[in-house]
Amino acid sequence: MNLSGSKALLTDSTRELLAKWEVTKWSWNDRKAREFEETWITGLAETLNHALRVIDELDKLLGRIHADCE
Repeated sequence: MNLSGSKALLTDSTRELLAKWEVTKWSWNDRKAREFEETWITGLAETLNHALRVIDELDKLLGRIHADCE
């Protein structure tokens, strides 16, 4: 099992979300928009990086398990 496809999908989806958020901010610029950004958008890159590291670790672990079971 290789998780690189999931990793790529997660990365691409996050990039798309952030790009769409930038476009959305052009027309939605009030207190609620700032609250939304602080709650959901700020810190997303850090969370993504952490998730990608975990996926890499899981991929290595699954590779070792697969090799051990052959």
